[in-house]
Formats: sequence, C-alpha cells, structure tokens
Amino acid sequence: MRLSLHCVGGFTGPAGAQTRSVDVDGLPAAEGARVRALVQALDPAQLPATLLKARPQPWDFTYTLTIADGAPRQVRFHLDAAPAALRDLVEIIEARPPD
Repeated sequence: MRLSLHCVGGFTGPAGAQTRSVDVDGLPAAEGARVRALVQALDPAQLPATLLKARPQPWDFTYTLTIADGAPRQVRFHLDAAPAALRDLVEIIEARPPD
C-alpha cells in the first residue's frame, strides 16, 4: 500500500505546496500495522471524495490523500472537517520529509 499526501494553502498558497509519500510495506512492522488500521478505519471504499469545511478561510490548508492499494482512492479535505483516523494519518505522513 502506498499513501501520498498533497498539502496546499496557508499564506504561501500554491507556492508552498508539498507532497509526501509513504510506502506502508517499507515501514517498521508496528508503524505499518498502525497505518493499515487507520486506513481500514477510514473504509476507503465508503470515503467521500471531499470533506471540506462549509466556510473555509483563504489561509486554510487543503489536503489530498491518495490511497493506492488496488484501485487508487482519493479524498480532498480540510483537517478541521476530517475524521480522527484521517487526522492521525496526516500526522504520521507529515512527519516524513517532502518528496
């Protein structure tokens, strides 16, 4: 399974966009199991394509998570509108250096 997180927004807008990717199979066993459990909790097949705030501010960050495990699934979201499992995945992925 491969996860890719693209983040854009804040005061730098598109100029500060960053993408981080994680190959879950290459993670240490415990961390890989945690990531897989979070993805399973999200239920990618039932995940809507967008989870955006009703009234975003110009400085809000917008994230796009791509889950590549078989058929790729993508969700675009604001962190404030994301479920806990998705916020936890963002925290894990953002701890990695940008691509």
